[in-house]
Amino acid sequence: MNRNTRNGLLALGLAAVAAWYKMTPEQKANVKSKVSDLGNKVKDGLANLKKQSTPNNLQSAS
Repeated sequence: MNRNTRNGLLALGLAAVAAWYKMTPEQKANVKSKVSDLGNKVKDGLANLKKQSTPNNLQSAS
């Protein structure tokens, strides 16, 4: 990772922290629920992908 990329990510992280502390509790709860929902969707998607790629399914497809 070059210096500009690293500095850009650091600045983005600091801006996110500053924004977090300026949020109201309701806004923080909203952000937490959105992140949680996204995490659950990713977990479910990975579980479905894992089910579809089992050896039994791959053998029956060929």
